[in-house]
Amino acid sequence: MNEPINPSGVATWLASRLGTRHLTPRQEQVVTVLRAQPRLASYSSVTDVAAAAGSNPSTVTRTAQALGYDGWTEFQVEFRSRFLASLSAVEVAAEHGATAQDPCQLALTTDLSNLAYLGRSVDPGAIHRVAKAIAQARRTWIVAGGSYAVPGRALEHNVGIAGYDIRLLDADVAALANSMARLAADDVVVVFSLWRVYDSTVRAVEIAAKMGAYVVVITDDDAAEVCRHAKTVFIVPSEGAGFFPSLVPSLALAQALAVEVASVDPERSTSSIRRSENSWDTMHIMRIRR
Repeated sequence: MNEPINPSGVATWLASRLGTRHLTPRQEQVVTVLRAQPRLASYSSVTDVAAAAGSNPSTVTRTAQALGYDGWTEFQVEFRSRFLASLSAVEVAAEHGATAQDPCQLALTTDLSNLAYLGRSVDPGAIHRVAKAIAQARRTWIVAGGSYAVPGRALEHNVGIAGYDIRLLDADVAALANSMARLAADDVVVVFSLWRVYDSTVRAVEIAAKMGAYVVVITDDDAAEVCRHAKTVFIVPSEGAGFFPSLVPSLALAQALAVEVASVDPERSTSSIRRSENSWDTMHIMRIRR
């Protein structure tokens, strides 16, 4: 399969990663392969990339480290996300269709791999800090669009039941703008921005930063524009199967944040959950299993 006609998104992302970093001539050769053959770099082994660059695996690994990653595996996960983000939904499906693996099995194995990566890479200390900020905030706002409103909704539901004021802003851009106008410096703004970036999300982050709010960004690209004003950034993989990006890592992180928030003040959370359950019982919301 030929390389994409327009890999400019990957090239731009690489340029942002490089910045003013100085690379050796051999490392420059590796970067040239990354720019020219993003599909190869996204899916091939470090040995294959080294061969394409006329170099060796150690140089490829050192190049990844020079770009700010622990090693090739960490770099490749994010690079592949950038490559897929540069494609249309149909092109993404074609990429995944190139494998002989059964589609449903591919979806499951991809998400298992994504979760394993998240488990290795996420910083528990950052989760603790964000949970504490949410617990101390006047209000938490969640900005999430498209399918990524799903982990946003889960975070809103669970943190709300735990007794904290939290609101999801998803489809209505006018409501998003109006809510940003009501931000205060003691608010937290949690942003889900993965795969393709909504312009409204970028503008909301800019407003939140100007208001002095604590901005948390959950993304698959730490060089993304939405990260510029964030106090905390969580990098999660987003590659899925077929047309669709994966929601599983973002949902897992949302659940981890909710659990951590509920543990900040267990007495408050327990009391709030009890009141919610009493309300559910009064309204006969839940069907009793027999």
